[in-house]
Amino acid sequence: MQRKPVVLILTSSDERGGAAENYAAAIRAGGVYNVVTLDESRYGARPLFKGKTAAELAFLRDKRKLLALPVPVSHGRARRLYGRNRRVANALKRYDPEYVLTVTPYACAALAEAKRKGGIDITSVNSVCSFVLPQTAAELSSDIFLVENADIKAALAERGVPQKNIAVTGLPFDAPHITPIEHEEGKQELGLPRTPTVFVNAEGGSAADILGLLVDQGDIINIVCCADGVKHLAALRRQADGAETRSNVVIITRKDMFDDYMFMSDIIVTGYDPSVIYKCFKAGRPVIAFGGGGDAERNLDYLERAGLVMRARSDIDVVALIYKFMQTDTASEFAEKGMKRTEMFSLANTAGYLEAHFGG
Repeated sequence: MQRKPVVLILTSSDERGGAAENYAAAIRAGGVYNVVTLDESRYGARPLFKGKTAAELAFLRDKRKLLALPVPVSHGRARRLYGRNRRVANALKRYDPEYVLTVTPYACAALAEAKRKGGIDITSVNSVCSFVLPQTAAELSSDIFLVENADIKAALAERGVPQKNIAVTGLPFDAPHITPIEHEEGKQELGLPRTPTVFVNAEGGSAADILGLLVDQGDIINIVCCADGVKHLAALRRQADGAETRSNVVIITRKDMFDDYMFMSDIIVTGYDPSVIYKCFKAGRPVIAFGGGGDAERNLDYLERAGLVMRARSDIDVVALIYKFMQTDTASEFAEKGMKRTEMFSLANTAGYLEAHFGG
C-alpha cells in the first residue's frame, strides 16, 4: 500500500489560537496527505529541555536572536549543522515532506536557517497569522505565503515576492455564524441573562482592573471573564464579590468553555490576539481591543483604520465604548463589517488551495 505524502508543520510556543492543529485537521480532512506537527520542544535550542522557567527564558532569548538574523535562503554547500538546525534538518530527512508549513515567525526563521546552513531544498509555506506584515526578515524567506488580506499581499510584492506565490486566505481560525435565534437560545443554555453580556479576555492584572470597572455599572450589563491562572482567578473573584448582583458575573477557568461563552456574548473586550479577533469577525461579534506595544499596536492601528474594531487606549475607555455599542447601531455595523471581511475564507478552502497548488 502506497504511503500518503507528508506535510510537515513547524510551530512554536508563541503560536495563537491553535493555528497548527487547525491547519493539520483541515489538511488531513482532504484525505491526500498525512500531517506531522513539531514545536520547538522537538527542534529548538537545548536549554528548552531544562524545566518550564528555563524553557521560557531560553525560548525568548533564542527567538530574539533568531529573528534578528538576516535569513536569505541559499541552497549552496552545506555548513556545519548544530542544535536547532540539525534537528530541523533531521526532521526534513525523516519525514521527506511534500512541503513545510510554518505558522509563527520563529518557526519560519528556524526553517530558513536550517535550509540555508544545510543546503536543503524544500518548498516552504508561511502562514502570516496577523493583520499586518510582521517586521522580521524571516517573513521573506518562504516560497509561498498565506496572508489575511490584500494589503499584506501588496507589502510582500513590494519586497520582491512574486504575486503568484501569495494567497489571500484569511486566518486559520473558523467560527460559526450565529443567528439571533441561536444567540438567544445559546445564552439561555449557558444561564446568561437577557441583559447585554460583555466577554473580557485579558491577561493578568488587566482582567481584574477591567472587571472592577464593569461591576461598578450595576446590573445594566452581564460580565463573563476568563481566568488564566490561580493567582488571577483569586483577583477576579475579589472583584466579582464586590458586584451589586453577584449572579451577573461569570468567571470561566476551562479553556474548552472559552469559545462557547465568547460566541454567546454581545460585546467582546480583548487584548490583541489575532485568533480571538478573527473568530469574533466570523461569528458577528463586535470587538473592543487594546494592545501592548510593538506589533500589537501596528495591528490594532490597521484594524481601527479599517473600522473593524473599537480601540481602547485605557481601561476607562472600555466602559465608554461598551455604552457606545449598547446605545447605538454601532455594534451591528462592526459585526457586519467583520462577517463580510471573513465570509469567503475557511480552513477547508485554504487546505484545498494548498492541495491544488502541490498537485495533491
